Amino acid sequence: MTATSGAGIDRDSRTILRHYYLAMAVPFGIDVMTSVVYAAINDHPLSLLPLTAFSATFLLVGVGLGAWLLIRPIKRFLGGEIAFADIESALAALPRQSATVVACLYGPMLALRLLAPRFGYTFGATIEASAWIDTVCSFLVVTGFNYVLTFFVVSAYLDDLLAFLFRTRGANIGAFRGAFRRKVGLAVLFVSFAAMTLLAGDIASYEGDRLLREASVDLFASVVGAATIYYWISRALTLPLARLDDGMERVAGGDLAVRLPVTSDDEVGRALSGFNEMVDGLAERQYLRDTFGKYVSKSVAAAILDDQERKGRAADTLAEATLMFTDIEGFTTLSEQLAPADVAEILNRYYATIAPVIHRHGGVVNNCIGDGLFASFNLPLPQERHAAAALEAALEIQQALADVDFPMGARIRTRIGINTGPVIGVTIGTSDWLSYTLLGDAVNVASRVEQLNKEFGSAILATESTVQAAGDGFPCVCLGGTGVRGHLGEVVVYRVGPSA
Repeated sequence: MTATSGAGIDRDSRTILRHYYLAMAVPFGIDVMTSVVYAAINDHPLSLLPLTAFSATFLLVGVGLGAWLLIRPIKRFLGGEIAFADIESALAALPRQSATVVACLYGPMLALRLLAPRFGYTFGATIEASAWIDTVCSFLVVTGFNYVLTFFVVSAYLDDLLAFLFRTRGANIGAFRGAFRRKVGLAVLFVSFAAMTLLAGDIASYEGDRLLREASVDLFASVVGAATIYYWISRALTLPLARLDDGMERVAGGDLAVRLPVTSDDEVGRALSGFNEMVDGLAERQYLRDTFGKYVSKSVAAAILDDQERKGRAADTLAEATLMFTDIEGFTTLSEQLAPADVAEILNRYYATIAPVIHRHGGVVNNCIGDGLFASFNLPLPQERHAAAALEAALEIQQALADVDFPMGARIRTRIGINTGPVIGVTIGTSDWLSYTLLGDAVNVASRVEQLNKEFGSAILATESTVQAAGDGFPCVCLGGTGVRGHLGEVVVYRVGPSA
């Protein structure tokens, strides 16, 4: 990914870059605080200004230059000069390289400060020379402290930076070479031995009042250092985990649009990247389910997509169901009088009116052929009151169509046939073409009953099996038995609602 060429560095980008310099200045702030305590405990206030100036020369100038070199590739990316792939490795290495720069500059500065009294320079005050054991212990611990501190301060900054790049540029790192255990191990190892090393050096080097003063300074520095490192470690390591936890909660709540910035190159970063891939997969699955559900019923789509065996087809199911067929009265004549586009517009309005009614009553639209619609209740979507639900849907459909203004001033009336009986839901087709459908004599009867509306002058016809299964409460009039093509014996039909 490449930032927009010529866009320059905007205000937010300049702000996030300045925060890096502030992160790199943290060791200087800790050093100044330690110098103040040292001057106060040893009653050497005149040493504070020279010590601070000495630190500033090494840290603010040297570290500032190093920070400028390290952040420059990121600045170039934000300015649109290079692609994100060109800075990905630099981003991953930023905490380690920043800590190395600070340690490489702080070490020599600390060595000069510790050894200066031995050569007669006491920073404007009577500062006693440190014993060699204390000098070595202080050098190792303080240099190590600044390395560890800088590593985790910049790691926390990197979390903010990568979150900013993800939010504004859509960029996420994809290289994971770090190890979470090494980061935690580094912090735990240092915090465990730093204070003991300093105090051991003091005890081995001094006694009396000097031991008390040196131990006081080191104890204060150890407490402040441990608290500071704990804060930055917890910030650097827990922010990505908190973000991941929040993302999981949002996905559990149904938010599949959430994506998380990958803010580290270790196992946590890999987990964040895996989370994004998982949500992409869930979103794609939901898209397939929704899109698939527009061509077949959502229940069938769900059954196919949720099949653990990945057979790519819904399982065959035998059940009692209520079947509904609808057909527009006079549709052939209407089609001859209107342009195809107008006919399609009328059909879309028609289906947009009746399909929601069927769905609202728990039915499933299985297919549509021209102006004919086939719906079922209780298969493939289980429903206890399927016969009653089908009659309720049929009555509501007639009322809904009466209230719709169709294009071209068309007046649309539909005829509905309903039957209840045993059917089987099966997937039929070939290896590269499949269709889910319902089969059985009950389906044939429902289709033929719909056609009988012409003979009886009715709008809704239902068989006796449906009326009996639905129970009382419906305006039904028995029209007697009638022969149905393709079915042995007569079928007793009822008119439901007013006549057409």
